[in-house]
Amino acid sequence: DDAELLRRLQRGDPWAKAVLFERYGALVERTARRVLGTERHTTFADVVHDAFVSAYASVHQLSDAAALTSWMRSVAVHTACKSIRHHKARSWLRFFSPEDLPEPPARGADAELREAHDRTYRLLESFPLDERVAFALRYIEGMELTEAAAACGVSLATIKRRIARAEARFVSAAQRDPVLATWIEEGTRWNP
Repeated sequence: DDAELLRRLQRGDPWAKAVLFERYGALVERTARRVLGTERHTTFADVVHDAFVSAYASVHQLSDAAALTSWMRSVAVHTACKSIRHHKARSWLRFFSPEDLPEPPARGADAELREAHDRTYRLLESFPLDERVAFALRYIEGMELTEAAAACGVSLATIKRRIARAEARFVSAAQRDPVLATWIEEGTRWNP
């Protein structure tokens, strides 16, 4: 149970660390993938590793075992954001822009879907980080507003504002993109 797991984690039990990874590894990786998108400055495995290192180091701050899932999601979001900020701070050292590097194709997706996916994430990469994360958690990961707010460590009102700004920015830019405009026109969410 989560209460026993939390107690053993806080004591530094290696078994508990392994169980935490088994239970939450997929959640942390999925969350990191949604936040990072097509960023290729690091591997998802590195971000997952860093998230668990951070979780193990700060587990003593968690007092409610029922919050373990939302806490791990929050750790994943903050670790992915830290990775993005670190990359941007060091980007002047790079010789090639991300656009010059080949994109690995998504497994099993047709070319049109891959193109829409890549363009969506390229568009999101131009957003302020807080808006990008809010949009990805809400519309790509499908989190409820309260979950997204908790994952970002902000109030419900703040996450709503960030999502509204990101959504307006996304719709405006996507309507000017020939591939994304088609997806928006075919959908019901942003189609007037």
